[in-house]
Amino acid sequence: MTVTLFGGAALIALLYFGLRLAGVSNYWRGVISGALPTLAIMFYSLSHWPGGDVVALHLALYVATAIVLTLTGDRKAGAPRQPMHWIPKIIVGFFLTLALLMAAFVSISISGLPPFVAQWFLPNAANKQVYTAFSGEVPHDEAAAKVVSQYMKKSERQRQLGWRIEVAGLDQLKLGQAGEVTVSASDSAQQPLEGATVTLTIKHPANGADTGKSANLSAFAPGRYRAQVSMDRPGQWVAVLLIERGQDKFETAKEIIVPAF
Repeated sequence: MTVTLFGGAALIALLYFGLRLAGVSNYWRGVISGALPTLAIMFYSLSHWPGGDVVALHLALYVATAIVLTLTGDRKAGAPRQPMHWIPKIIVGFFLTLALLMAAFVSISISGLPPFVAQWFLPNAANKQVYTAFSGEVPHDEAAAKVVSQYMKKSERQRQLGWRIEVAGLDQLKLGQAGEVTVSASDSAQQPLEGATVTLTIKHPANGADTGKSANLSAFAPGRYRAQVSMDRPGQWVAVLLIERGQDKFETAKEIIVPAF
């Protein structure tokens, strides 16, 4: 995000001064240099949507950069160089500071605070992993209450099954690296749970439809199942494990954090 943000602003400056060397008028220098990167980020966002806040930040900085260059770059060739008045300096400094702050806030909302920065402000951040990015909106309406009721009924049915499930490897998942997730399952008689279908789905905590990964675990020993899972996005996720055998179903969920570093 910061690469396209400040890289686009730098591209606008290069285009502006390049058009100035080519003899293009100041007005059209500002229009062309601002329009090309703005259109480029809009077309890129159509296929790689980063979020409305990110797009708005890019557009605001691009337009502001082009306007500042246009207002300050209209100096005639051969004219005596005069220092800029302090009022335009304050205006330019204000918008540059605002752009930096907005970029920092959006970056934190997407990837969270860097670990060394989190240790300065958050309690116990030096002793445990803390994910500070925005996890999305969580519904609290009537439909959410029905989901809670259904969850309670499902938990009671699973308790009556008496299955014992142990999962390993979820906390060790790393960004861009394949990791092995294993499941050990036994029935109410403490015998290995064989012939089951085991599915692992990793979802965003605020939007169940936003699925990060889904894998079918294969049996490699009596009552034991495994699969290779890799994550291509950092953040806080919910790993949902579904085990089915005949008409019986067992589902459990666990929050995991995939670090960005």
